[in-house]
Amino acid sequence: MIGVLHILSQVLGGLAFALLVPVLIALVTGDGALQSFLLVSGLTGFLSGAIYFALQGRKPRFDRQASFVLVVALWIVLPLIAAVPFALRTDIGYAAAFFEATSGLTTTGATIFPSLSVLGPATIFWRAELQWLGGLATLVTFVTILAPAGLGGLSSRGLASIGGFSDAGPDRIVHGLRHIVTLYALFTGLCIILLFFTGIPTFDAICLSLAAISTGGFMPVDGDLSVYANPYADGILTIFMALGATSILWHRLIFEGRRALLLEHRETYWVIAVMLIVGVIYAWNFAGIEGLREALGEGFFNGVSLVSTTGFETRPGGLAAIPDTLVIFLAIAGGAALSPAGGLKFYRIGAMTVQSIHELRRLIFPHSVRSTKFGSQPYDLALMKAIWANLVVSLGVIMFACLMLSLRLPGFDAAMVAAVSAFANIGPLYSPEWQIGPHWPAYSDFGVFSQLVMAATMILGRIEVIVLFAAMNVAYWRS
Repeated sequence: MIGVLHILSQVLGGLAFALLVPVLIALVTGDGALQSFLLVSGLTGFLSGAIYFALQGRKPRFDRQASFVLVVALWIVLPLIAAVPFALRTDIGYAAAFFEATSGLTTTGATIFPSLSVLGPATIFWRAELQWLGGLATLVTFVTILAPAGLGGLSSRGLASIGGFSDAGPDRIVHGLRHIVTLYALFTGLCIILLFFTGIPTFDAICLSLAAISTGGFMPVDGDLSVYANPYADGILTIFMALGATSILWHRLIFEGRRALLLEHRETYWVIAVMLIVGVIYAWNFAGIEGLREALGEGFFNGVSLVSTTGFETRPGGLAAIPDTLVIFLAIAGGAALSPAGGLKFYRIGAMTVQSIHELRRLIFPHSVRSTKFGSQPYDLALMKAIWANLVVSLGVIMFACLMLSLRLPGFDAAMVAAVSAFANIGPLYSPEWQIGPHWPAYSDFGVFSQLVMAATMILGRIEVIVLFAAMNVAYWRS
């Protein structure tokens, strides 16, 4: 437990530093949120220092079980602290503030605010910054903890190229963070520059870039992207949402020029192919009301937004322009495994598809010799058990969340879409535009119970829900 607290103290220190950026914005703009952010930053920094110095001289133990506990602790503690500025700045109450902070950190993008007019620039930026930090935290935990442990069937193949895998314990996390943040920040900076040159206001360009690369869905203004009426900006966001949905390992291989391994990384190519196919389907639906070029641009934007679980829209209800069953399936499927996108991940969908085909063939040719790989990934029984177990647990969480939400929402349709939106971390998917029958309440109309159910589902969807069961190992806590 000492190892967990040691790393947690450093993460809290990083959060205290991140809170200083809204402080600077408040100073420059005269935002009334200055004292709130300064207070939370100071108290978080004090807590970080107190834990860190209290543990000096004690050797931190950090085994695999401790790393699972760390993942769960981070995704619970960070939203609890990040919610405080929202609660201090507005009168929404702490439960709603916790919902907003969780939505940001998990890159869900579901907002409790019906209008951003009640927020100043500092708080709007804090929402965008939370998404970026949450996307970075997702990549680091996947690359340094979950994938090396093979949790839920995730593969660690090729991860040595990201760095830090000759180290053990906390050093692996630190080295992994250094390698990931460089590429992550580079993409973010490039997106900001390109959006600026399209005419998007600087502040909005920064917030949109933080959201796009992290596959979050928070907008810096009320409404959707149609308020900018800027097709060039839409095109740039399409590219960077696609980058956010593809594997960080694939990005690294491109920068290193490792062509042989690039060709073997088939998951990313499947993700891109599905984005293009879904984009064409959207474009077909938009073609009747727009010209061909506009329909294709808007179609590909919505296709990438859906598959990446970002949730940006170019018009109200744009994601609902294709059959709802397909939308829900794609949201649950999500993006690539080593990406900040939500959902089950294409890697697992591909593995289950390949195994299902093999099992069907066995019915006809029981003694046939089967391949031991799907794509470049070694295929064995232990891997498939982990993947199917993850599927069962994930669907169980969605079903339970749907049941809990149906106690307060007006119908099963609303509860199901809300549960999928939370678990797949694509909050804007739930919208009154979907409504079939009774009126669907907006997130701002959710009661405290529904808000907490949604927040818990967002966290479970983000941490690879099976890690929670690993962290609750009774034998570990007895020791």
